[in-house]
Amino acid sequence: MESGNDVGRLNEYAHKKGFTVDYRESPPDGPDQFTQRVVLNGIVYPEGVGKTKKEAKKDAAKNALRDLSEGTHQTADDNHNPTPAQQNFIGLVNNYCMIKKCRHTFVEVRRDGQPHIHQFFYRLIIDNKEYPVAEGRTVKEARQNAARLAWPALKEQMDWDSKVSVRSTLSEDGAPPSPSPSPSPTPLESHEASSQSMFTSDFDPIEYLGSGAYGWVYKARRKLEEKYYAVKIVRSDKNAFREVVTLSELLHHNVIRYFNCWIENTRYQDDISAGSSAGSYSDTQSTDDPSVKFLYIQMELCKTKTLKEWIHEKNTQSLQDTKRRQESLTIAQQIVSGVEYIHSKGHIHRDLKPENILFGLDDKEVKIGDFGLVTRDDDPLMDRTENRGTRSYMAPEQVGKTYDRKVDIFALGLIYLELLWKVSSGHERGEVLKNARKQILPTNFSRAFQEENLIIKKMLHEKPEDRPEASELKAQLDKLAQTENEPQKRATV
Repeated sequence: MESGNDVGRLNEYAHKKGFTVDYRESPPDGPDQFTQRVVLNGIVYPEGVGKTKKEAKKDAAKNALRDLSEGTHQTADDNHNPTPAQQNFIGLVNNYCMIKKCRHTFVEVRRDGQPHIHQFFYRLIIDNKEYPVAEGRTVKEARQNAARLAWPALKEQMDWDSKVSVRSTLSEDGAPPSPSPSPSPTPLESHEASSQSMFTSDFDPIEYLGSGAYGWVYKARRKLEEKYYAVKIVRSDKNAFREVVTLSELLHHNVIRYFNCWIENTRYQDDISAGSSAGSYSDTQSTDDPSVKFLYIQMELCKTKTLKEWIHEKNTQSLQDTKRRQESLTIAQQIVSGVEYIHSKGHIHRDLKPENILFGLDDKEVKIGDFGLVTRDDDPLMDRTENRGTRSYMAPEQVGKTYDRKVDIFALGLIYLELLWKVSSGHERGEVLKNARKQILPTNFSRAFQEENLIIKKMLHEKPEDRPEASELKAQLDKLAQTENEPQKRATV
């Protein structure tokens, strides 16, 4: 191979390392000015320029090789056996920050690409220190690459190998491994660990939104950017981390958006949530067990009104709302769109119900929330935890250990029925749902909603394989929406 063939040398290097090499073309600065960038395993290298695309590509390859030889973009696998694909750099960074008691977040810099082929650019920020921007075809890949870029610098700051194995990444169920004991903290570190709260230092708690099995939720204003978020506080355990790991992989307008998380020794507790009417705020250790930690999850702020309350409001009206059918279809389309996305990422929600579906601040979009029971859908035959979810919305097969994403379709069938059908009491609702689980829908419902009746019955089929996929269901609802709009369209012609 000729020494001047930088493109070939780069390809050979990538082949040996098991990397993926790609070239990105930037808009030309003029008629004789082309630009290219090398993207090596998700890491963006300096721009190459030339009078032709070929020259720009050669120059980009030359710049990448120069940086590689100088160690500018050294990857963490250069000194260790595991390959980048095998290492979870996000897990390594999480463990590092837990031990060093520092704050970190992944920030989206920008996104490019075609509508269906996105390129995401993220950077890691640790205690206000910014690390290089990395690229990925998904949010997860971009964050992983951003963590990979930051890792060599973090490793230099601490003799990490003596404390945590390179393989100390997140376990399959989403829980981080227990970190090795860190050295005794300095007096300053001890003070920070015991008294300083990131929540109260970075946020202004505005309003206590509620609590339940999902934890405690506050509306809070982040001081730095003066924006409002929902901050959810839960006990730090493997289920909580599984929820965070899942949310960090999801970016869809019908799914609650995740921004950041961190661990504190205490649970923030205002006097209102503690049962007092005083209204002042204080940091409180809510348990006598000092080993209990609390996970703070920064998420998108939504309205406090849930879909359960929307359904209740419709049911309290004296007559069947004439707009309810169209509004219900619009809501169902959005929920199904969110579920289709969740399933496409290999997850099962397992706890879909009206209480876990919120409305965005614009009151137009609905958002699927509470991923506390989420699990992977990699193998439909794998044993899963029995009876996980809300019993009245659970699919029949959830009483056993073998089930897949179709349990979410069953729950959606019951939710769609509730959206459409007015009931006068809680007892009637219970009877309607009980019979629906056996595919027995109200007689009047079958007459008034013939198309919806057929769709819901398929969703509630006893055999999971006979239920539609979320993508099929979305197509059916979209077709139904077009059909219902046709009379209106004809009337306006």
